[in-house]
Amino acid sequence: MRYLNAQDLMAALTFEGVMGAVEEALRLYESKQFTMPDRMSVDTGDGNLFLLMPSVAADRIATKLVTVYPGNRARGRPVIDGIVVLSDRATGEVLALMDGKTVTAMRTGAVTGLSIRYLARPEAHSVGLVGCGVQGYYQLMYACTARHIERIALFDVNPAAIPPMMEKLHVSLPGVAIEAAASAAELLAASEIVITATTARQPVFPDDPALFRDKHLVAIGSFEPEVREVPDAAIRAVEKVWIDTDYALEESGELIVPLHEGLLREDQIETLGHFILSGRPPERGAHGTTMFKTVGMALFDLTTAHQAYESACARGLGTEL
Repeated sequence: MRYLNAQDLMAALTFEGVMGAVEEALRLYESKQFTMPDRMSVDTGDGNLFLLMPSVAADRIATKLVTVYPGNRARGRPVIDGIVVLSDRATGEVLALMDGKTVTAMRTGAVTGLSIRYLARPEAHSVGLVGCGVQGYYQLMYACTARHIERIALFDVNPAAIPPMMEKLHVSLPGVAIEAAASAAELLAASEIVITATTARQPVFPDDPALFRDKHLVAIGSFEPEVREVPDAAIRAVEKVWIDTDYALEESGELIVPLHEGLLREDQIETLGHFILSGRPPERGAHGTTMFKTVGMALFDLTTAHQAYESACARGLGTEL
């Protein structure tokens, strides 16, 4: 059994490679050739969650045990923590244990990158990120993998989170202009691609339809039925909303609330995998706006973990236990 820590995983994986693994998962999802129970969520108190995410496909089994503790940000600890267990489907043997934070960050950033590649306007070269936590960094790295990005704007309700993010991005993305926005509204106005990676429970942007014209929106933070990062105005601006998994319709307030209020119809919602397989251009509507909502799924962990394991074995990475 091989253990892969964060450093091992980053050495084993590439951003482009994980985007390929996640696209494989999206296509696998459309084929229905998998077993993936609904994510089990356990409330551990004080707004904290324990999640169990198993999946079975091809010759592998992957199970992720993950905790989401929003209060950890104030403690200087990761909001998301956990471990991924990769097993052989034929024998049940545990092949590897992997750092769950890194697998989650890499595969979540990758699906955002795919949405940008397939849905954002070809001429879009600026990105705005609301939420400068660990996940935000990977979101931007994948945005820059998917498109030629020239300018990045950052905003966080905690201003102290912005300078460390800027410093890290300057090292990773030399030549890209990086600036701090004074507000989420200012960031929205200045960016063609807008990503929200927050623990906010209410929309982070003003409810003004004009602000959302010609944008590609990516919302990754909401995975509870009453929680939203984007306002009604964003939903009114889009012709369609793309999602990674149908489970988003049961889990995320980003969809549940506007569907309940009649702002969004179910026939306006499509999985990204179905769209990719269709080969058609995205429907931008009168406002030129596209939106992608991801809640994640265990198949992303499976394909990413499988790729990491194969690469680590080939390169002699990790620790044998």
